[in-house]
Formats: sequence, C-alpha cells, structure tokens
Amino acid sequence: MKRARTLERQAELEAELALPTFPEAVQYLWTTFVRIRRRNAGNGFGATPITWADLDAYSRLSGMRLLPWEIEIIEQLDDAYLTSTREQEDTP
Repeated sequence: MKRARTLERQAELEAELALPTFPEAVQYLWTTFVRIRRRNAGNGFGATPITWADLDAYSRLSGMRLLPWEIEIIEQLDDAYLTSTREQEDTP
C-alpha cells in the first residue's frame, strides 16, 4: 500500500483486497479442512487430494462424524486449494 500515490488510490486498493466476513456457522468446516490438509503429506510432486481414508481417519480419531454435505464442502475446498497450488506452480 505504500506505493499507492494518493490516499484515494490506497483506499481503492484496500477495498479490492478486503474480504467478506467469514460465516461463523461454517467455521468448523474450514477448521476441519485445514486440520486434514495439514496432515496430508503429498507425494513429492505437489499436493495430493484429501482421500476418503483421510476423511475416515479424521472422523474416527476426532470423534466428529461428518455428514455427506459436510464432506462435499470439504472436497470443494480441497479442489479449490489444489487448483490454486497448481496454478502457482505453473506460474514462472
């Protein structure tokens, strides 16, 4: 932001970077995704998808039974994460 020449331009840039408030009702799904993702070691060639075995192990070890729609949300988050990391890897 220090490179912005005017206060108006700085305000415009900050507005572009502003994120909406994270919905509290689904915070637990984000936390679950992050916990599972941190434990996924990959295969040496980049990030790998969260597997059914990962989800099963999380459910058994945490005592948190995930409903089908919650699993779908976690899968969608993981797909977005994998897409993002692959795009970063492809950028020179």
